[in-house]
Amino acid sequence: MMLHKDLNKQVVDALRSCVLFSAMDEHQFARVLSMSELIQKQADQMIFQQGMDLTHIYYVYDGAVKLGRGTLKGDEKIIDVVFAGNTFAEGVLFAGAPKYPVTATALKASVIVGIQAKPFLQLLKSSADLCINMLGHLSVRLHWMVNELDKQTLHNASFRVIDYFLSQVSADITASYQLKLAVPKRDIASRLSIKPETFSRALKALEKRSLIEVKEKKIILNHVAQLRSLLETEAL
Repeated sequence: MMLHKDLNKQVVDALRSCVLFSAMDEHQFARVLSMSELIQKQADQMIFQQGMDLTHIYYVYDGAVKLGRGTLKGDEKIIDVVFAGNTFAEGVLFAGAPKYPVTATALKASVIVGIQAKPFLQLLKSSADLCINMLGHLSVRLHWMVNELDKQTLHNASFRVIDYFLSQVSADITASYQLKLAVPKRDIASRLSIKPETFSRALKALEKRSLIEVKEKKIILNHVAQLRSLLETEAL
């Protein structure tokens, strides 16, 4: 397969394993590569701004990207944090919206693949099977968003914090685990729809219960299996 001049084999392999592209045949995937470009952003650099015309969808190869919206008070509400291995803005494209509804900003040095939106949409229109696979992808995403809404409206801050931490821990880990925070605590608080001071109080309360240890940008989850059990029984 001919590689796009900007994409090395590691990036291409990562793209190939992404749910959005994994069902494509070699010809279809080659077309995706031909409409793709590698983008490197430093921390706090903007990828696109709320209200700009939609031109690309994106895949995060390395780093983290926050998606946020401005509020009437001039504050920023973080809608999502997209980590490596995930895509963003494809939902906007599939919905037929002409403009980005959020602002995308790199939270740290990040490597991103931008895929031209209109050619990608034309590719999907050429294959009913591909469209069905995309519906599956969007269905999974929709269920995730509904679950997130439930967590942010039905559960307290401690529950949300532990759920966020565990979302970054592999399923096979059951003992203690050291987690390095990839984004600032204030951004995590916004993502969880709690105030920064509430986030800090939740961390202290969890520390007091010996469930976690906080060491600057590192969080030690003292017993992952126990934390999962507490989430399942809503005992936080």
